[in-house]
Amino acid sequence: MVTAKYAPSPAPTGQGAALGWLKCLSLAAVLAAFLLVVLGGIVRVTGSGLGCPDWPLCHGRLVPPLEFTAIIEYTHRFTASVLVSPLVLAAAALVWVRFRTNARLLLLASLSVVLLLGQAALGGVTVLQELPPAIVAAHLALAQAFMACLVLLAVAAFRYGEVPQGEAVGGDSFPRLAVMAVVALYVLLLSGAFVTASGATAACLSWPMCRGLALTNGPLSHIHMLHREAALIVGLFLFYVYHLAFRGRQRPPSVRRLGMAAAAAFVAQVLVGALTVLTGFPIAMMALHLAAASAVWVVTVAMTGFSFPVRMRAAIQRPSAGSSAHA
Repeated sequence: MVTAKYAPSPAPTGQGAALGWLKCLSLAAVLAAFLLVVLGGIVRVTGSGLGCPDWPLCHGRLVPPLEFTAIIEYTHRFTASVLVSPLVLAAAALVWVRFRTNARLLLLASLSVVLLLGQAALGGVTVLQELPPAIVAAHLALAQAFMACLVLLAVAAFRYGEVPQGEAVGGDSFPRLAVMAVVALYVLLLSGAFVTASGATAACLSWPMCRGLALTNGPLSHIHMLHREAALIVGLFLFYVYHLAFRGRQRPPSVRRLGMAAAAAFVAQVLVGALTVLTGFPIAMMALHLAAASAVWVVTVAMTGFSFPVRMRAAIQRPSAGSSAHA
């Protein structure tokens, strides 16, 4: 296993302030995207997807009518356009101007802008096509991918200039297992999105069985129970990976702390999911269920990003031409 440790290194001359701004912007973008995903969940569970039946306006106006569903949907759009978009574009612009020699930052910043544009376009299609289940699920899938990209951008910003200390001995399979955990968790999130989009949320009114049965009848019950079964299988694998993260004393403290946080968040997510069913699917609990799932996603992706060792060639960064001129 790898025994090398990593320590931060001062940013190249003239980049210290820019790096500080990049850390703040990328972290703020993650928090804003998290809020956006939660608001999107509230839109779905309140049936507000067509509260504004046109796009990008709301009932042909810039300001929505004073109706509950219109205000919920408009709040979601307002957060995307006024909060998330400026933060993502500002972080990307900073990378393009001051950190364009860093391939990882450049890739993630550029990809975040592409995903932002794609998410906005898909959101418009979702409304204009009157919320078909497949497009609604794709909209959430792209939202989670977008949030993961922002998390990795923030991780790359916080690890910028990090240099390895000591020698690496042997190979460590944990980063690969962490990537597998991210893929498995993404599939689980998609299955949950499909449950909501297909109208199967309330198909099973008991927990952990469906109407007291392990085997169910009806397509909606099958969809709902497949999500629970996927949660069981994926959950066992996730806990194995989280266990490796926080029990591996050779791992960086950030990976260990994130592994513990992810395990705690997943337990909370399971409990919220069970309570959501047992309390009759109240709107507040369904929104909390999605928020908890998104929290597990964010922490797991961050843990994975911090788990990869720093390569020597990536640890030594040269300031871009613009920063050299200002040094």
